[in-house]
Amino acid sequence: MGNHSSKTTNYYTCNYHVMFSSQKLITKNKMDFDEREHLGHVIIREIFEKNFSSNVHDILNRDTKILDIGCGSGFWLTEMAADFPKPSYIGVDMLPVFPTSTVPSNITFKQLNLLEGLPFEDNTFDFIHMQFLACDFTELQWETIVYKELARVLKPGGWLEICDPEFEFYNSGPTAKQINSAVCTYLRSRNVNPLIVQRHRSLIESIPSFSSSIVYHEKRHFPLGPYANKLGILGGFLTVKCCKDILLGPVGKIAKINTDINDILTREFDSHNTYFLVHRFYVQKKK
Repeated sequence: MGNHSSKTTNYYTCNYHVMFSSQKLITKNKMDFDEREHLGHVIIREIFEKNFSSNVHDILNRDTKILDIGCGSGFWLTEMAADFPKPSYIGVDMLPVFPTSTVPSNITFKQLNLLEGLPFEDNTFDFIHMQFLACDFTELQWETIVYKELARVLKPGGWLEICDPEFEFYNSGPTAKQINSAVCTYLRSRNVNPLIVQRHRSLIESIPSFSSSIVYHEKRHFPLGPYANKLGILGGFLTVKCCKDILLGPVGKIAKINTDINDILTREFDSHNTYFLVHRFYVQKKK
C-alpha cells in the first residue's frame, strides 16, 4: 500500500507547522488555530467562487469516496458533506486537529503522513482534494512520491485537484519583501521550492495515468488589504496574523524583524495594493 518509510513521524516537524508555530498555537489556543483555518478556507472558497473546480458533480451525487489530504480542522470536508451528503469522505492530516463534535456521519478523520504511504488500496477514491501543502514537501518528494501516491489511490476516471499559493507577494512594501525573502530562504534551506506551484502541471503530466489527460489550471488574486473591499480586509487580517506567527519561529531569525508588525504590514498592504496568487490544478485519471 505504498509504504515509503517505517520511521515514526514527528508530526510537528513538517515545514508548515514549524514555520507557523502550530504546536504552540494548538496547545495554547486551539480555537485561534481553528479560526485561522476557517478564515483561510472561506477566502479560498470566495475567490474561486466555489469549493472545487473539477467536473465532479456526478461523482458528488452518488455513493462515492472522497479524500481530502491535509484536511486540517476539516472545514472543506464539513461543507462538502453538507452540500453533497451521498459520498463517504475521509480527511487525513499529519496533526490531530480534527473536530471532535458535530461531525457528519459520512466523514472519517485519520492522522496520517502521505510520505509514509496512504493505507488505502489502489483505485479507492473518486475525487482527491489537496490544498495549501506546497511547503510541506521537498521538491524531490513532489517528484518521486506525492503525485505517484495520489495517482495510485485515485480510481480510473476519478479527479485530482490541487490548490496551492505562490510564496511571493506582488506589489509589496519593504517589510513584506523582507518577510517574503526570509520565508523563501528558510524553505530552500529545507530543500523546498517556494514556487513549486509553477511545476505542478509538468509534474502531473509526468505521471503515466495523467499523461494523456488535460490538466486544467485556474489562478486567482488573494488580495491583502482594504483596497479590495471586505475580501481584501479578511485576506490582509489573516496574512498579518500568519506573518506574525512566522516571525516567532525560525523565519524570524532570518528576517530579524520585530514581531509587532500589525500596523506596519496593514498599511503596506493597503498602500501598495499587495496580493499573492493562488492556483488550482485539476485533472482526470484516464479510464
